[in-house]
Amino acid sequence: MTRSAAAPPGGHAPVLGSVISSGLGLLVCVAVTRLFDPGTVGVNAVALSATMLLAGAAHLNLPRALQHLLPVAGTSARRLVLAGYAATVALAAVAGAAFALAAPLWEAEELAAAAGHGPLLAYFVVATPLWALYLMQDRVLAGTGRPRAVPVQDVLVAVVAGALLGVVAHLGVPGGIAAAAVAAVGGAVVVVSGWLLLRELPRFGRRTAARAVPITVGALVRHGRAEHAGTVCWLVAVFGLPVIVLAHLGAEQAAAYAVVWAVAWTLYRITAGVGRSVRATGPAGFEEARRATVRRSLRVVVPTAVLVAVAAPFVLTAFGGHYAETGGLALALAALSAIPNVITASTVRTARWRGRPGVLVGVPAAVALLVVVLSWLFLPRLGITAVGLAWLVAQASVATGILVATAPWLPPLLATRIDAARSAVLLRRIGAAPFVDSGIADAQDWALRERLAGGSTSVVVGVGPEQGPGALLKAVDTARGQAELHWQNEVLSRLHTDPRISHWSVLVPRVLATGEVDGSAYVVESRLPGEPGADALRDPVRRRRFTSSAISTISELHRCTSSVVTVDDDDLRRWVHEPMAVVLDRLPRPLHEPARALERELADGLRGRRVAAGWYHGDYTPGNVLTDPEGRAVAVVDWCNAHPRALPALDVVTFLMLSSVLADGEELGDLVVRWMSASPPPAHDLVARSQRLLGGALLEPGLLCLLAWLVHVSQSLTKSPQYGANPVWVRRNLRSVVERAPGLLGAREPAVPRPAPPADAHPHVQAPVR
Repeated sequence: MTRSAAAPPGGHAPVLGSVISSGLGLLVCVAVTRLFDPGTVGVNAVALSATMLLAGAAHLNLPRALQHLLPVAGTSARRLVLAGYAATVALAAVAGAAFALAAPLWEAEELAAAAGHGPLLAYFVVATPLWALYLMQDRVLAGTGRPRAVPVQDVLVAVVAGALLGVVAHLGVPGGIAAAAVAAVGGAVVVVSGWLLLRELPRFGRRTAARAVPITVGALVRHGRAEHAGTVCWLVAVFGLPVIVLAHLGAEQAAAYAVVWAVAWTLYRITAGVGRSVRATGPAGFEEARRATVRRSLRVVVPTAVLVAVAAPFVLTAFGGHYAETGGLALALAALSAIPNVITASTVRTARWRGRPGVLVGVPAAVALLVVVLSWLFLPRLGITAVGLAWLVAQASVATGILVATAPWLPPLLATRIDAARSAVLLRRIGAAPFVDSGIADAQDWALRERLAGGSTSVVVGVGPEQGPGALLKAVDTARGQAELHWQNEVLSRLHTDPRISHWSVLVPRVLATGEVDGSAYVVESRLPGEPGADALRDPVRRRRFTSSAISTISELHRCTSSVVTVDDDDLRRWVHEPMAVVLDRLPRPLHEPARALERELADGLRGRRVAAGWYHGDYTPGNVLTDPEGRAVAVVDWCNAHPRALPALDVVTFLMLSSVLADGEELGDLVVRWMSASPPPAHDLVARSQRLLGGALLEPGLLCLLAWLVHVSQSLTKSPQYGANPVWVRRNLRSVVERAPGLLGAREPAVPRPAPPADAHPHVQAPVR
């Protein structure tokens, strides 16, 4: 188990708790259907569903707010919980009374007919606050460090409710099923909340007083507003549909749907339990935790859902003949909907970790809207089968949208549209923060200009006033992207403060402002003149001048910062082993041994040699060199792969290789193999001359070619999963090299090392043209 997807304290207790409480709930459901007729079951099931809907909506996300704020409340913990309880009880009572009084508007007259309008009003005024407190005390237990008590409490409530059912069945109490459930919940509230308020919260407050901070009413109210909006949408779909079924089809069909959903809900709770058992350790672990949740959930949910769908009529036989006859197909469809729910639920959970309000509201709202609308339209024709179908269609549709939006590779036309949409969302999330909070003079008057670059998780746009050069805004949406952005900021700072290159650093951007908004990071940097060199490369008139100027420019950085070092294990780790590990993850298993052989040859060709090392750009491609109209290099951008101790010659080789790829349309893998096969390799004299300027051993052109290829493809795979998910790219740029390069490299004669010249004996290199 990786650190980024570790199990929280308590291990897999949430999963086990979900399974146990769901199993007991089904046993109670079987007892209800055996003790009461379907009409009575339907009316009571709708009453309980409405109670849970109102209670969940009325607490305004105060339970989660308390869970997060209690650890820093100190001795105010009990007052904080009492205030939350009071607000929740008042809101829940009002919501319950409003629902009962408006029963005719909901077309739920059967609820009133079961016991009368007065008892119905009394039930909702009492039951809704009790259920809301029950939900709240679960979070209070978690906030005080006792999450394991929650499943124990749920089990005891189920046992007590089952015992009370026998009593009300014997007495023939109208609405006895709902009354038994509410009585069991009320008993738990009295016992657990009484213990919390009288003993545990005072003790917990004293224990945590040292880290207490002031808590305002605003902090309590503002906490998780977007999340609560999404929760209400989900509650409408889960607990509001029984009311719709009752209004359209009557009590007996409502009973059948209640049983169907009780079985399907057990499958849904598996994903919820797995999600609670996985903890993301910081932003870097969010995506890994999401994948772990999906992977572990699917292992259980898929076979179980398929089994339930196939055996649906037999499963419902345990509840009675009426349920087996009317709910078989509905259960099959609802059970299968638990499979795409793994995707939607894990997406919502990840959005909660990352603080993404749009996803927290959008995903549950989309599912709820589709379920309610489709059920409303097709209930008169298909009966409760329409609801099962609605769940499957809604979950599958939203899950498909999520998978498409986050797919590592898509057809170019679709990928362009998806990337543009995600870039727009990222820019909206960043908003005006780079201009309002940056401290840049007159930045509040700046506006977004043209979109210069971007993908599914990053975007680069021009910003500034209407006139003038302005600046560049770079925004990223992933933990890896943020790490690269922070490293680039450090690199730019170090380059601008290095006295050895004070004359050269004018070619490098300056960082003007940085910040983070809702888990996304941004940087505003100076916008240097010039256009990306790819255009100059395609122009036969300017190509030669651009190539010469670009190599001269980066060689000046190498000359001023390089020194001769002995290649050690740390160098081999960064230059060879880590990049090859990235490539191995994308290669089929039969190619692992050839890749390992190539890795050994590269490491043996470098180990212990005296070579020139210093600052290098790390991604010195024509697109990262800006040129003037004549093709002269005037700026070097995108320094997120730079390093102060690397092989400078790799910048030259990378530039030459990528220039050929861009100008001639050749695949990188084919070019590497062709260069390795040629004798002598193309541009070998230029590569050798760039090494002689720095001293140290002359590394073989083939060795440098493969190192440059390895670094470039590993960076591409790391930056964007689209490359690794594209089988054509993998075949042309990874497999073709791994299959043929080891033999070609091994056949070459090693170069003769040259002694390093004195530090002041570097030949003059033409200074960059500005």
